[in-house]
Amino acid sequence: MNMNQEEIKRLYEAFSFKDVEWKIQVATQDKTCGMAVAYLNSRAIQTRLDEVVGACNWKNCYVPWQNNAQLCGLSIYDSERKDWVTKYDGAENTEIEAVKGGLSDSFKRAAYMWGIGRYLYQIDGIWVDIEQRGKSWVIKNNQYSKLKTEYDNAIAWIFRNSANQGKPSVDLTEQKTPSAMPTQDNAQSESAVSSSDYRVQSVTPSGKESLKVELVKNNGEVISAFIKKGDKAVKTGSRLKDVNIVVKDSSYGQYNVLEGYRVAA
Repeated sequence: MNMNQEEIKRLYEAFSFKDVEWKIQVATQDKTCGMAVAYLNSRAIQTRLDEVVGACNWKNCYVPWQNNAQLCGLSIYDSERKDWVTKYDGAENTEIEAVKGGLSDSFKRAAYMWGIGRYLYQIDGIWVDIEQRGKSWVIKNNQYSKLKTEYDNAIAWIFRNSANQGKPSVDLTEQKTPSAMPTQDNAQSESAVSSSDYRVQSVTPSGKESLKVELVKNNGEVISAFIKKGDKAVKTGSRLKDVNIVVKDSSYGQYNVLEGYRVAA
């Protein structure tokens, strides 16, 4: 196979929520809340490779590294070059099933080198309610709808330009103003939502160039929106008036952009 731009874009494509798994990275001291982070299992990556390049056109190899880690080389055959192209990454052995865990993690990291699931690094941890099951702390079942909403919003934001749907983009320099109209070449549509008073509940990084803010309306409704990272006027606890939130659509779903506001005195 010849690795053309179309196949590379397909490797970069976002995975559906059902293909993504979640684990608790950190928890509060009282163990009622935890930060869930998204990751891919090896089977999802294998399926993506089979679908894009073909089951016979990729392979992996492992090399022990420094006695407690594994290196994985993930190779894809390029028919134009008539050669295998290999990208490497590694991971330490894990505490449970040490070598197997190291092999699995190194394979995932090698896949990220090819762009498979790399966008997950741009999705921040999401705070959810957790509970104890046996010796572990896990996400409560009623929290997965929240995770799906946050995940769908995040990938809609990361993959917001239809021209870059295969490869995530975090450059906000071309962000539309409220008066800008979508062009024929852009699959997104947008509408505006305004309100006179919001309280900023939280501000968290989202990728390299943006922030995600949670805004609480007077009636208690919470709305998440994205702003450019250089905007320092929006701070946790501040009140905003004349808020202009633009709701944008993409093939990955809807997401909100905070386009305008005034800080209340």
